[in-house]
Amino acid sequence: MGNLGKREQYYLMLLGIVVAVLLIYYFGIRTLVNRHDELLVERDQLQAQLDYYEALKTQNDEALAQINELKSQISEVEGGFLPFISSESIEQYILKTFENAGCPYLVSVTAEDVTVPAITLPDGEAAVDRLVAQRFTVQYSTTDGFNVPDYNRNNTVIVDGALDEAALDALLAEMYWHGSDAIEGYDGFVDALETIEAADPDCIKINSISITSEAGYILMTAQIDFYSATFFDRVSEPDTDAPYITWNGPTSINCEAGIIGRPFVIDNPASEWFNIMMTDDAATDGDRPFSTYYSDAIFRDAVEAAGLASVLEIEPGATPDDAVPEE
Repeated sequence: MGNLGKREQYYLMLLGIVVAVLLIYYFGIRTLVNRHDELLVERDQLQAQLDYYEALKTQNDEALAQINELKSQISEVEGGFLPFISSESIEQYILKTFENAGCPYLVSVTAEDVTVPAITLPDGEAAVDRLVAQRFTVQYSTTDGFNVPDYNRNNTVIVDGALDEAALDALLAEMYWHGSDAIEGYDGFVDALETIEAADPDCIKINSISITSEAGYILMTAQIDFYSATFFDRVSEPDTDAPYITWNGPTSINCEAGIIGRPFVIDNPASEWFNIMMTDDAATDGDRPFSTYYSDAIFRDAVEAAGLASVLEIEPGATPDDAVPEE
């Protein structure tokens, strides 16, 4: 370069600078610009994905809200039915409600299944879920304002197998006309039905009520329907706290003195009816499918001729344990 003039040297340096700038641009700035463009494209792609997922999230939130709303509606419908029907629990609840209302004189109580039609879906097919209903028919009596009422033997005059004459005299002294206002049971019957129906109006319905006038007293009959359903895929948790769903009565009752079938004579010392003997007419009433014809005939004739105590070889005034067979 020593042979070049100052002008040529200047131009040559300027050319070198231009070449350096071009190299820097091509290998540096242009590469960075291209990378920046790539990053912008990638950013736009990621933004598009983000927008998609945000929209999907919004849809999911809306779908979840709709699902929760549907679950709430389904749970409300499911709550309109008993989770299951326990006949003994319902019967216990009904009888206790009438007793608490002042109508304790039960005549009869029965339970029967109610036939309900199958549920048809909008597409015409039968639903897997089905309605279950049971009807309880109860009959109660009022008092008559004269005779001594009795509930659960509260006015018994038998103590330790013997007649309590003082108790009997006290009860007989109450046998006079107390007036029609003294007749009890009707108001309690109405109150009990109102209480039962109000307990759960969606699944407890009073089907019918009838009243019959008898000889100075009233027989009152009611049919009460309880509704449940079988849910193939239940959404809500069943509520089993109600007294008509699960058993809420006593579970440790001493039944030692109970009687399954009345024998000729009560020989269980733990029974209130200890030593009480069946009457002759009752002892010979009805057929005896277990016995031979001659055995039944001999027994009937013997009781009619000599009386049940003689046939059982029990002397008057003796306990069953003292009975001595004749030789």
